[in-house]
Amino acid sequence: MRHAFRQISLFTFLLSVLLFAGMGCVKIDATVSIERDGSGTLRAIYGMPTYIIKQADLARELSTSLDLANGRTNTVPVVLDIPFLYDEAVLRTKFSAMAVDGLTLESLKTREQGGWNYVDFSLKFKTLGGLFKQSFFKDTAVSLKHLDETSCKLVITPPPVGQTPEISTVVMQESINSLTPFLNGFRVVTRMGFPSDIRNSNSLMSDNRRATWEWDYEKDQQALSRLAQSKMVVVFDVSEFRIKDFEKPAGTVLLNEN
Repeated sequence: MRHAFRQISLFTFLLSVLLFAGMGCVKIDATVSIERDGSGTLRAIYGMPTYIIKQADLARELSTSLDLANGRTNTVPVVLDIPFLYDEAVLRTKFSAMAVDGLTLESLKTREQGGWNYVDFSLKFKTLGGLFKQSFFKDTAVSLKHLDETSCKLVITPPPVGQTPEISTVVMQESINSLTPFLNGFRVVTRMGFPSDIRNSNSLMSDNRRATWEWDYEKDQQALSRLAQSKMVVVFDVSEFRIKDFEKPAGTVLLNEN
């Protein structure tokens, strides 16, 4: 029993490093540009320290070893998704599978620089609904709804980064607090570009047709908690183009389209 407890404690520690430090030490810069026909492009650059990626691999290997040692051979392995994937071959396979939803990979580059691994990619999508249907938006809630014949309201609710119900029940608050130095690399920037005028937005910065949101831990130590409670809201003009309403609750990859 004591040996088993020691194994579980070790796995819990590594998992906490993966979930908290990993989600803390991540940089994401994403721009979604929408065209008049409802199609568009997602350009994203994301990065994570190389040592965190190695810790994630070790955590998964340890999980598999513990399952085998305890005779569990049918457990579901931990599967990482964007922005925790850095293997170019794996990414190309993942992107190619998105063709069924009308997405095409335009460019993909991976690099290591200054102790960080980066992925830079560009995706062309046929519909905004097809984009947000992808698995890396699973925990993101999205709603696009016409307010009238000339305006639409887009609401995007990001996932609660850096915290999950599963890990919060087994990791003490002191352990979480001890990981806060890892958050110094945390930065998320999201831009939404539209082919028509923005009428209203809760973005940090905005011009006539582009809204920008930013969460940067080095500038604001409440950035992580703000992101967990944030909603990106834009009301924009659609009098000159048509776009379908849709709604995707958090925790799903399914869309209810009108």
